[in-house]
Amino acid sequence: MYLFKNSNKTLISLTLYFTLLIGFYFGENSSGGAYDDFISLRIPLIESFKNNFVDTFLNYDSFGDRHSPLLMMVISVLSIVEIDLELIRFIHLNLLPLLIIITYKCILLKLPNSDKNIIFLICCVLFLSPSIRSIAIWPDSRLVGLLIFTCSIYFLLKFKKNHKYKYCIYSNLLLVFSSYFSPNYSIFFLYYFYNYFKILKISQKIFFIIFANIILSLPMLIYTIVLDVNFFSIKVVSHLSAIDGLNPSNKIFIISSLILFYITPFILFQFSYKFFLNNFKITHLYLSLIIFLLLQYFFDYLPEYTGGGFFFKISYFFFKNSYLFYIITFISFILIMNIFKFNFNNILLFFILIASNPQFSIYHKYFDPLLIILFLLFFDFKFEIKKIINKKLVINIYSFYFILLLINFGRSFIQM
Repeated sequence: MYLFKNSNKTLISLTLYFTLLIGFYFGENSSGGAYDDFISLRIPLIESFKNNFVDTFLNYDSFGDRHSPLLMMVISVLSIVEIDLELIRFIHLNLLPLLIIITYKCILLKLPNSDKNIIFLICCVLFLSPSIRSIAIWPDSRLVGLLIFTCSIYFLLKFKKNHKYKYCIYSNLLLVFSSYFSPNYSIFFLYYFYNYFKILKISQKIFFIIFANIILSLPMLIYTIVLDVNFFSIKVVSHLSAIDGLNPSNKIFIISSLILFYITPFILFQFSYKFFLNNFKITHLYLSLIIFLLLQYFFDYLPEYTGGGFFFKISYFFFKNSYLFYIITFISFILIMNIFKFNFNNILLFFILIASNPQFSIYHKYFDPLLIILFLLFFDFKFEIKKIINKKLVINIYSFYFILLLINFGRSFIQM
């Protein structure tokens, strides 16, 4: 096909980048909350840091922002030296193309024999992600965190490939640095340590990594625990307690439905029904049913808590209840068992995804495009991932994100 020729990569990427510039010019807010968060939370924080840096730093949790203060601190310093906020926003906007380039490099490292043009086009689909477009246009620490986290993945993959200790050090430092912008990435140290340990075993090198992480984590621990600036505990719904946020049933249900949502373009039309029949076992059905019934008893997520993911919102939008969501969640349990390998690698990743969302509200935007990146680089499937890196996947994933972007534009228009 014409679009998959090497000579057209630049044209396609520039066209998609141009749509991002148009969104920047018109103040696009396709995710629905990025603009409001920036105007109502981030702008006051930037001004407060400019006027009284120390007081704002020590009372950050009183501003109601559950994101790391680091990006707002950087922007405030840039504003003090009279760099225009619009220029800062434009610079921040261009972190998205950098994220695409790093993701492309990571996938090439993981799947060196795959078609580079196909991989590049798959990565460029991030230009169409409503979540990532919005936080690129309206500065949010999650984009900076994701960019640095993806850089850490690159060096982790390099370490797994050639076992050079310097890449282990690089990946660890970048992971810690990403966690200072997006603390949810800190839990991924468990996965990184698992991969470090497989190669380094019990050695001075592995103990050095552990010691380095403790030292590097001290500033954040002192800030949140000793100085008691615990911005993680800020609540969306006033009557909820911190214990409510630890309900694993809510997280497992919603995150499982999000996995089903984002895995769709990877499996839709990629496999015949024989693949699913060959991998299906009756124990999958029984185990899924047992897990579902046990967790459903404790599930208590409501629309007033905000978030919940696409299927949760659709269920309440059309039926005013969670029954459709329950059906989809049950299907997601069966599908997960059907296409993911049941090994320690995947179990650890599922645990990390659940643990990375300690707050009660579970938002779609926290997993887009993180899940796509994890599918391509970390998860183990019952099929070879390189076999689905093809033209069909490009068509599927572009169709998926284009429809998702249109839905978000429509929702934003209705809410205006």
